[in-house]
Amino acid sequence: MKLLLCALPFSLWPLASLEAAAPAATACNVTVSVIDPDPAGTNVRKTPGGAVAATLRPPRAGDDWIEVHVVGQMGDWFAIDRAELVGDTRKTIFRGSGYMHRAVLGSDGLVNGEPIRADHDERAAQILAGQDADQPAYLLGCAGDFVKIRIKAGVGWTKTLCLNQRTTCA
Repeated sequence: MKLLLCALPFSLWPLASLEAAAPAATACNVTVSVIDPDPAGTNVRKTPGGAVAATLRPPRAGDDWIEVHVVGQMGDWFAIDRAELVGDTRKTIFRGSGYMHRAVLGSDGLVNGEPIRADHDERAAQILAGQDADQPAYLLGCAGDFVKIRIKAGVGWTKTLCLNQRTTCA
């Protein structure tokens, strides 16, 4: 039987067994910060894990930062349509279709008093109350206007992150 399979043209092999199922895309409409500390910059990719479309260079000024607008999620990859350098002014530094890995996205803090919910619904139970606003929030997911984050106290969903790196958003 193995001889027979090897003798068949590749085009006749069942392709479904060779390809991994692609994760379903989730539509999002959120803005998050680039939290990658790499001084060489952070890559925006053409496809999840694919070729580099652009490199977002770290800001020259010490208190400027980069924000990206996330429009979708596929597994650990987030689709973006723009990136802006933020400081005294805003400047678009990337516009187009690209993907960034969740490891380089998040925020430096929470908005004081903003609820952390059990799910991406405003009616969902508030699960983490009274959290320290000045703590990192690591991006895990997104759905609509909500982001799923990991903070010291656990994991939950919120509509607002503190992206302003000049204040604590308290």
